[in-house]
Amino acid sequence: MSYRRFTDRSGQRWEIRDRTHGNWEFRPVHGNPEAPRKGEAPGHQTDPFELSEEELHVVLEDATPTDGGESRGRGDGGLLGGSEKSGGLFDDYERPPKPKSPFLDDR
Repeated sequence: MSYRRFTDRSGQRWEIRDRTHGNWEFRPVHGNPEAPRKGEAPGHQTDPFELSEEELHVVLEDATPTDGGESRGRGDGGLLGGSEKSGGLFDDYERPPKPKSPFLDDR
């Protein structure tokens, strides 16, 4: 799947990922110091390739910054990690020990 890239009004590069139908994630690319953001597709269009750069600027300006957790991959979504930010149901979960290598090279 390809992702739409565009330049915002200040010259920073962004990549748009369609997370769910109508919910987009804006990721900074190529040295853009901004935080990732989440935004809603405009009601008339849910495909970022169908919008002009000017329309994308408006959607980006209305988008809210995220902590970046969504852009790190699927993983466990932060629920099992016990981070101080999560406040989730499984904060006290401890991961089982990593299994030993069958090649005995992990001693």
